[in-house]
Amino acid sequence: MYKSKVKQFLFATDSLLQGLSICRICWYGAYRLYLLAFLYLIFFQGTLLAAEGGSSNYLPGNYGEYAVAIAPEPGWSYLNFNSFYSGKLNRAVLQGNVNIGIDTSSFFNTSALIYSPDEKILGGSFSAGAFIPIGYVTLDSNIEVNNSTILSANVHESNVGDISLMPFSWYSSTDNWHFNIYEFIIAPTGSYDIDNDINFSRNYWSFDTVFALTNLNLDNGREFSLAAGFMVNTENNDTQYRTGNEFHVDGMFNQFFSETFAVGLHFYLYKQVNADSGSGAILGDFKGESYGAGPSLLWVPWVGKQSFSITATWLHDFYASNRIESDYALITLVWQMDE
Repeated sequence: MYKSKVKQFLFATDSLLQGLSICRICWYGAYRLYLLAFLYLIFFQGTLLAAEGGSSNYLPGNYGEYAVAIAPEPGWSYLNFNSFYSGKLNRAVLQGNVNIGIDTSSFFNTSALIYSPDEKILGGSFSAGAFIPIGYVTLDSNIEVNNSTILSANVHESNVGDISLMPFSWYSSTDNWHFNIYEFIIAPTGSYDIDNDINFSRNYWSFDTVFALTNLNLDNGREFSLAAGFMVNTENNDTQYRTGNEFHVDGMFNQFFSETFAVGLHFYLYKQVNADSGSGAILGDFKGESYGAGPSLLWVPWVGKQSFSITATWLHDFYASNRIESDYALITLVWQMDE
């Protein structure tokens, strides 16, 4: 009975942005994966350490939550993602200047629309979508020149961030194993001015190629998922700063207690594999590295042709080198619409 209910639920829900799905608990997962990566880009424009502004387009823990590699049901899915972040950093290059004593917090609301056709491609399922963020950011920092503080900033601002595109996401499965490969593109379309303390665009392109897998046991409700990605960044032409390429892994251990409720332990690993470069990289290569973990829960108020799910996740950084040591709170709402 449990197995049949879980299976019905799993294939009634869909996956999110980065592979946030869990067989329909999964569909939410996949879309969220893509969305989260996108969000990180948006609200860390000038707040971290490694890479320009100490941040990049990768958002820890947001490349999956539940059954990230399980294909969504055919049709349209709408996802609304809410991200809360706070952190501190000693110094970073923001808008071409060395900033010290950085203290920042952010809230972003992102809407994503995903379409999954009925037709198979190369024997597997296919999805594509787009994501648009709106955010609010506060920033306290000091600008440093020749090791002396010359200007302090205490600002807050709201605006639209960069649009993220998922031109393809391909899924395949065999028995309890599910696989997903997709491309995530972050376009510099958001608000950006080199003279602003806070920017909602990184002002460069990022191309993130991600491979995800899920093992889901329908007999006992246990699931393990892993999403690994390699992100390539172009140069910010206004600051002559190119953030080095990045490797990231997100993992999830989840337990389903029913077709509508699950809990999990999630973790992430991040490493910048290439040094920052360009004349704007005035603090050196700043190759970042970090890892963190935290709990997550999933609740599905209803399941059917039109399913709705809510996921809440908290992640804490246990280690960060050349990156801000942070806490992340994520709440996602996903609506799987009838085709």
